[in-house]
Amino acid sequence: MLEYDFLILSPNEFENISRDLLQKKLSIYIESFTTGRDGGIDFRHTTDKSKTYLIQSKRYKDFNSLYNNLKKEAIKVARLKPDKYYLTTSVGLTPNNKAGIQKLFSPYIKKTEDILGKDDLNNLLGQFNEIEKKYYKLWLSSINIFEKILHSKIYNQSSFELEEIKEQVKLYVQNNSFNESLSILQKNRYVIISGIPGIGKTTLARILILYLLSSDFDEFVYLTDSIDEGYEYFNDEKKQVFFFDDFLGKIRFDAKNEVNVDNKIVKFIEKIKKTPDKILIFATREYILSQARNTFEAFNLSNIEIAKCILDLSSYTRIIKAQIIYNHLFFANIPTAYLMDLVDNENYLKLVNHKNYNPRIIETVINRKIWNHCSPSEFTKAFKSYFDNPESVWQYAFENSLDKFSQYVLLVLLTSGTPILISDLELAVKEFLIKNNYKYFIGFDSITFDRAIRELENTFIKTQKDSYDGIVVEFQNPSIQDFLVNYLNGKEDLITSLIESIIFSNQFFKIFTTDSQVENKISHFIKLTNKQTQTSIDRIKDIYNQLNTSKVLKLTQNKSEKFSWYKYTSYIYSFLFQIYSELGAKNEDAKNFVYEKFQELILIDEISYTEQDYYIKLLSILDLSNLSFNEEELMDKFILNIKWIDNIEVFTKIEEIFPTTFRDTINDDYFIEKVTEVIQEEIGNTEDSDTYDLIGKIENIETKFDFDYQNEISDLKQKEEEYNGYIESQIDSYIEDRRDFNEPEELDIKEETEIINQIFNSLINE
Repeated sequence: MLEYDFLILSPNEFENISRDLLQKKLSIYIESFTTGRDGGIDFRHTTDKSKTYLIQSKRYKDFNSLYNNLKKEAIKVARLKPDKYYLTTSVGLTPNNKAGIQKLFSPYIKKTEDILGKDDLNNLLGQFNEIEKKYYKLWLSSINIFEKILHSKIYNQSSFELEEIKEQVKLYVQNNSFNESLSILQKNRYVIISGIPGIGKTTLARILILYLLSSDFDEFVYLTDSIDEGYEYFNDEKKQVFFFDDFLGKIRFDAKNEVNVDNKIVKFIEKIKKTPDKILIFATREYILSQARNTFEAFNLSNIEIAKCILDLSSYTRIIKAQIIYNHLFFANIPTAYLMDLVDNENYLKLVNHKNYNPRIIETVINRKIWNHCSPSEFTKAFKSYFDNPESVWQYAFENSLDKFSQYVLLVLLTSGTPILISDLELAVKEFLIKNNYKYFIGFDSITFDRAIRELENTFIKTQKDSYDGIVVEFQNPSIQDFLVNYLNGKEDLITSLIESIIFSNQFFKIFTTDSQVENKISHFIKLTNKQTQTSIDRIKDIYNQLNTSKVLKLTQNKSEKFSWYKYTSYIYSFLFQIYSELGAKNEDAKNFVYEKFQELILIDEISYTEQDYYIKLLSILDLSNLSFNEEELMDKFILNIKWIDNIEVFTKIEEIFPTTFRDTINDDYFIEKVTEVIQEEIGNTEDSDTYDLIGKIENIETKFDFDYQNEISDLKQKEEEYNGYIESQIDSYIEDRRDFNEPEELDIKEETEIINQIFNSLINE
């Protein structure tokens, strides 16, 4: 038998499921309406013979609490004198319990069958499958579901804590976005959940993941930093769900700074679409998706937005908004006197109808337990103040809850970007405070730094430890970065102080720009003044030989659960390119510096694929007559660094720079042998699901160089056909929609308000 715990539902939700079950069981229509706090009626049915049946739903944890309340209700029911009375409750009932309740409500409860306890409701849900499907919040929280998920493989467990998700399920309000997302997944196998900060994108994604793991998926992979992790954990043998939260928010949307990130994402999407037992869920802020679309060509060409599900506040009905507030209030155990202030005079409508309504603000109010800092009569006013000034959610905590040391830790973290090793963050904060001690009169010591990290943890930042005790620091959520950029913008002296103390290359361009087209409130960059630009150049020249980067990768081996944080070691060409692009266009000093340093590095050593691309970009934008080099030697050095087919694709870009030398090189036997060797190596290392992409790459090489690899391509196509045949034989469909919703009928404002009144009256109706 089913074992649903109805306490996961709020009283309002419990009433609704009780109504639906009784309607089905009794084959009658049950009228729902509001009667005020103490009317003694939740639902009513009137027969053709003018007989009235009353129904009440009682959500309690134990029988004693239920029975004490029912003693009061019995008096009200006696005044109403219904022809019949039904009771539903979340409490499990014994035969003696039912007999006692029937006696209490005699003669209105005709038989104990009219009293439905927890076990009776579970029994009805087993009979009426369509109602069970409708209330997916209930079955997603069932013991059976969580037992199944506990035995699923979950990578990056810290991002998918079941206890935290149980709490989220309690607060979650069912709405059409769940159905819409599932429909998109059925059609495309991936979905982009988009919307403004704080609207509930991550929550919806987690509910979807819970749904998928509760059905027939084996593994969940949380992508923490890069789409590369998706390739790493991709397993042909398993049914997998991938989730990349804020997948574009961690990338600076400037094609100068991220090489082929759009192609990587699009290719992974294509890989997912061709694999029937894989699902990919993205979440992103809508304005960032718009920026990416304008910046990255691949996002436009591939039309990835076809699978976008927008969480739009305008699509949240007033009833849904009310239920979100209600659930947060109910499960927070707020003293009744405070709730009375909200219910009196329908004060809750000031929140439901507020132009700045946002679920994150509600969550912040509850987390801060503002009722502990105001009188009951001030509760509505205090609550509403957060809606009146939403930026104050972070500003108040930043300015009033943190000391200056912790504030500077956050600002230094902002310049570096995340994730960052905690040891690197400590070095950067130390440099800032030592360099600016004469301004801010704050010294540095490791004890104070550790205390600041503990203070900021779980509010402004979060930390994650790898399998070898390496710890990185990240912002708790993207809205904190947005707030800090806006907070810092315009504080010229503080900006200069941050620049003067930079010790990592990525700090120069993470949030700072010289682009005059930048709109700070949209792009979240800070435009440097001419003086600050020169300060940046001076700082680069001063510490160039000691520079490092604080960017880190998350590395795992053989798809094991163990992982380590690994710092980038290859970054110098991208850094020189950024200097030239950001600073050199308007500053001769910066331009000359790039020429000087690139001359020293013009013959490349072993570098990453991304750095190879930046190397070629530098060759294409610099005046090569100002540099001294031998084209053949340069070409030979580059070929030595070709390890993969992607390196060959980068190499082809040199043709536009050195067309004659390029043609001579590709006709050389050594180059032909090198390309063939790389292709053979890649074929040997490619998994079945990747053969389609590999075929396309080899065909491009054939076309570009007029080489013949038809045998290799034919073998790969055969391999691909066999793989597709295997998948099709195993899988018909991996997602089946468990719900069949009818479109809700439109309600006018008066009807909506009545329902909202009923919802909030139940807060203090027990």
